[in-house]
Amino acid sequence: MNWPYFNHSELACKGSDKCEMSDEFMQKIIAVREEFDKPMIITSGYRSPSYNESIGGAEYSPHMYGRAVDVQVYGQDALVLLKTALKHGLTGVGVKQHGEANSRFIHLDDMEASDMHFRPWIWSYS
Repeated sequence: MNWPYFNHSELACKGSDKCEMSDEFMQKIIAVREEFDKPMIITSGYRSPSYNESIGGAEYSPHMYGRAVDVQVYGQDALVLLKTALKHGLTGVGVKQHGEANSRFIHLDDMEASDMHFRPWIWSYS
């Protein structure tokens, strides 16, 4: 399935090519993209459980539920994206803003609070 601004190839699992993104989540991401008003390069979208495990993803990663994306972004744009995401109801925000510019990203998800997902939550990657 294609959504405005995003396509199957960038959202699909890199291990299985399945693209099981939540429509509710995608509506939030589309709203973020429209307000952000700049392209959002998705480096990770849906992940099958086996692919997620193979790359060392979190045991209950929101990517496996089609409720997360990692967006390549840095500098001032990263701060604007973070603020915009929170405004649109995203509850999980992971920040990696060290290293080469093309390896920096913001993780965005909309998981609800549970024993496996503490929300709202903002964290940084080491």
